[in-house]
Amino acid sequence: MLGVDVSLIFKLAALAIIITIFYSFLKQAGRDEYAYMTMLAGLAIALLWVIPLIMDLFRAVRSVFQLY
Repeated sequence: MLGVDVSLIFKLAALAIIITIFYSFLKQAGRDEYAYMTMLAGLAIALLWVIPLIMDLFRAVRSVFQLY
């Protein structure tokens, strides 16, 4: 029913590592604004990947409890 693909977990972990590296480099270089923008961009990408799974979860809960 709700199958979470393991590759999504690895993609999210890789994204988090990449964003963390960019954030730390930009923060140390004194580019705080760019560091925060990078962090927000990473968060937006992660949400775009996760939101379909959350919608599937809500559909499954709705069907289990027969809420239409």
